[in-house]
Amino acid sequence: MPAPVVGIDLGTTHSLVAVMKGERPELIPNRFGKRLTPSIVGLDKNGQVHVGESAKNQLVSAPDRTVLEVKRIMGTTQKVSLGDRTYTPQEISGFILKALKEDAERALGETIVEAVVTVPAYFTDAQRQATKDAGALAGLKVERILNEPTAAALAYGIDHLDKEQFVLVYDLGGGTFDVSVLEMFEGVLDVKASAGNNHLGGADFDAAIGEWLMQAAEALGLDLRNDAKAKARLKVAAEAAKIELSNVMETHINIPFLGMKDGSPVSLEIDLSRETLEKLLGNQLESTMKPIETALKDAKLDKATVAEVILVGGSSRIPLVHQLLTKFFGKPPKGGVHPDEAVALGAAIQAGLKSGTIKSGNSIMIADVAPFTLGVEVMGSARDQKVTGLFSPIIPRNCKVPVSRTETYYTTADNQRAVDVRIYQGEDRFVRNNTFLDMYTVDGMPPKPAGQESIDITFTYDINGILNVKTRINSIGKEAALMVDKSGQRMSPTEREEAQKRIDREWKGDGSAPKPSAPGGGAAAAADPLLKKAEEKLKTVSADQRAGLEAKVKALRDARAGGDAAKTSKAEADLTDALFDLE
Repeated sequence: MPAPVVGIDLGTTHSLVAVMKGERPELIPNRFGKRLTPSIVGLDKNGQVHVGESAKNQLVSAPDRTVLEVKRIMGTTQKVSLGDRTYTPQEISGFILKALKEDAERALGETIVEAVVTVPAYFTDAQRQATKDAGALAGLKVERILNEPTAAALAYGIDHLDKEQFVLVYDLGGGTFDVSVLEMFEGVLDVKASAGNNHLGGADFDAAIGEWLMQAAEALGLDLRNDAKAKARLKVAAEAAKIELSNVMETHINIPFLGMKDGSPVSLEIDLSRETLEKLLGNQLESTMKPIETALKDAKLDKATVAEVILVGGSSRIPLVHQLLTKFFGKPPKGGVHPDEAVALGAAIQAGLKSGTIKSGNSIMIADVAPFTLGVEVMGSARDQKVTGLFSPIIPRNCKVPVSRTETYYTTADNQRAVDVRIYQGEDRFVRNNTFLDMYTVDGMPPKPAGQESIDITFTYDINGILNVKTRINSIGKEAALMVDKSGQRMSPTEREEAQKRIDREWKGDGSAPKPSAPGGGAAAAADPLLKKAEEKLKTVSADQRAGLEAKVKALRDARAGGDAAKTSKAEADLTDALFDLE
């Protein structure tokens, strides 16, 4: 029996991994028994790399050896420093994926070799390629990249296969915002349009609150802008306040010994109301309405035709989000999925479809779209003047994928022997305002007068958002091809191999974790950290809660002792759910 394919939500602030169990997707708890793993990587004093809770715990004490929100710089040449070491964004994400891979192997008792990984719908080609590189560094084959709103819609759709309706996915996560409009009918999820902002999310909201706290500290005479530890403490306090204000109208922030003034320690104590929070975040949250309008316009739909708004991402819990959506649509969003878990569950469903665990003919299918327009740079003319740097679209945004389209272009100079094919993505008529992807030169053209030789350029855009380009010199039939995966941010095979060795060498992992066993041994492997977590929780819960938790612990022990894999799996899931509810 082939190893399972897992679904991974590689998030800005938290990451999750899930797998199909029968016909249902289930989240896999990490080594601490939790479903959400902080997307934080830290370097300890012994030079070993940690991921998740242990890395988060050192954020305040060792901010120079801790990194978070690396997803926001995926697809760039920016480097990440952990102490005296430097990493690429792909390597940092590779550590996170490696931790999730090991957690899945521990729980399932099998070696995981393949995963479906989600990305924001508005991720660029370079960001998608960087995500695939990160998977390779973690020892994962990532053949399928899935858009996050589409994944959330899959998680919603699996329980609503009989409905025929239009739904809108509003995905406001830790670092990115996406909106997708989908049509559901007869088990098909047909994405009509997507829009979004790759630089808007919970991290931006935390920064706005943190700046407000910074100004409050400055009013006390503290200068903290170059104090990394103080800034880390402000960020932690800002995030906690933001979360708390989703449930209460006012919160008290107390940060003791934040800095020194005149030789004496100064603490920051201040109240933050929901009203003030909404003033701080108002413009940012209101900006999410524009992509909604764009997606509806591209889908040729009126907002009245949207039957349900699906909220995804932790930041979608902010009350002002609900108010804005209620005002825009004239009715409150209904939700329908767990904001934190839906993307990972949807990725697991896609993994099940890919591996054959789910038979697509009997369940659910998806049809996605290209989020950006793709085209080439051309020369035009205006009033007998040549104009360079114009953008000629070949594949329009929100076109169904996979798709292949061909456009014909003509030479612009006499006796032209070669042409540079420059490839861009974006929506502006000038290439300077779009994103450059790649280029290559087509040579060997026979000399002819300007406009007498034609070249066919074919763009093929696949389901992972990867672009292939082919050109053909029509008079002689000469062809050339390019896969757009050679951007400056992409690792070469040699770089990937060296980076993977480095990750294996520096990764601390969990030395006490059992190695993957043969199929059937996964229950015992998963139970140990769960039972440990349950024993700790039993010391803190009420008498009523203790009885229910003890019953679930006993059920898991009995199932393990009896050797019944099905009962063990169910008992493990029940105990995980109980622990999650008690958090």
